[in-house]
Amino acid sequence: MNATAQVIVILYAYLRLSRDTDGSASIDTQRSAYQAWMEGPEFQRWLAELGVTRDQVEVREYVDAGVSGARPLESRKDMKRLMRDVEQSRRLDRAGVVRRMMIGWRLDRYARSVSEFLRLTAWGEAHALRIATTDNTINTGTPTGRMVAVVLAALAEWERDLIRGRIVDGHTTRRAQGRWGSGRAPFPYRVVRRDGAAYLEPDPPLVDRARAGIQELINDGTVASSARTVGLSEPQWRRILKSPTLRGQRNHKGKLVLAADGVTPVQFAEPVISAAELLAARQRMLDLATGADRAPRQATPRCAEMSSCYRCTGRLNGGTSDKGVPLYRCKAGHVTIYQATLNDKVEEEFLKVYGLFAEVDIHLEGGNDLSAEMVEAQEQAARIGAQMATAGPLMLGTYEEMSANLEAAYAALLAAHDPEVREVETPTGRTMGDAWEASDEAGKTRLLRSMGLRVVLHPKARADRLDIEWVRDDPEQDAAEDAAEQAV
Repeated sequence: MNATAQVIVILYAYLRLSRDTDGSASIDTQRSAYQAWMEGPEFQRWLAELGVTRDQVEVREYVDAGVSGARPLESRKDMKRLMRDVEQSRRLDRAGVVRRMMIGWRLDRYARSVSEFLRLTAWGEAHALRIATTDNTINTGTPTGRMVAVVLAALAEWERDLIRGRIVDGHTTRRAQGRWGSGRAPFPYRVVRRDGAAYLEPDPPLVDRARAGIQELINDGTVASSARTVGLSEPQWRRILKSPTLRGQRNHKGKLVLAADGVTPVQFAEPVISAAELLAARQRMLDLATGADRAPRQATPRCAEMSSCYRCTGRLNGGTSDKGVPLYRCKAGHVTIYQATLNDKVEEEFLKVYGLFAEVDIHLEGGNDLSAEMVEAQEQAARIGAQMATAGPLMLGTYEEMSANLEAAYAALLAAHDPEVREVETPTGRTMGDAWEASDEAGKTRLLRSMGLRVVLHPKARADRLDIEWVRDDPEQDAAEDAAEQAV
């Protein structure tokens, strides 16, 4: 360097904060610290060695707010900008007159791992940049300072691992105790404080919405429509239905949270729906996803799904003739017939056979379906079996007792399980003929389907092209109807 050249000092002040709520290490605190440090003896001694005054120092400030010290240097926006500015300053310093120093509040403002701090110091040496802290524990301008920096970085990483371990242990303990950790309560619960800890409890207005949505979905609704009833987006509602949340339980990292025994699910709150309701809702979701419960298209002719071809036995589809007249036609092209011809003949047969019968409203009564509870018991049995496979003599007896209790509970479920329901018929005061006349096209299709209509279409060469029969699944009902028909 030319002896007459004027030395330029650039101080890069790096300020970092992980959380805005951390008042002890706020950005203002760090800024005040480095400004006070610039008036202190360490910095003044360095300036005296360079032959410059405090007023000749150019200060450049870089702030990373809301950024963890565990993140790599290049992934922090302002640290990346600082490094770029230092490198550019080095390239432009052809006369070698610039002296550079980076100042931070504490070592952990730079990095919280030894590897990242070593990368920073190596990069600093490559670009003639000293790295220091306001508490004067670090100054990489000397060999001793570099050694102390590495040791302190190792201690900072060790402290971070301890803190992380304590946090993980705390979360694990709270989950095992059924306590709520932090954040917003999952729908439809709310956070309450008891005995100095946070817990979940059902939020009545939200529970009412959740139950209404479940019932709508089970009763032939869709996920989208029931989500609107609940007041959630469809993806949110779908995630809740797939989770154990509505049963008062939780998943953690994709697995059900269990008690210390590794078997019993932790109950975070009171269930808001039964296991059977959740199982029915999930089955409905599956049916909708696979098309098992997809409704026929509106354009489907009245008797299409109940009519077939004499030759290939395939179902008849809708169509039109060259003149636009609606048809029933075999998909393979074997036979066709005008829709009006087939519909009129079926209507005539329906009114002839069932027209004078009393219309009844059928509803279900009775039944005690415990299949969902039995599934839960089977899942718990599998968890007990997994624990027993690796249990030592000390815990084996405990799991054997749990297994015996579960066997007794499962036996009680089997004894009470009676999924069969009774069909109770209540006369509506109308005849089936009256019901036919009052029904729209979809209603007439339902009436024909309920009576077990089966139609086989034959070619035109046959005089009577239509074979019409009524196939019922209840022999006793069939016999009663036959007797009533003979009496008429």
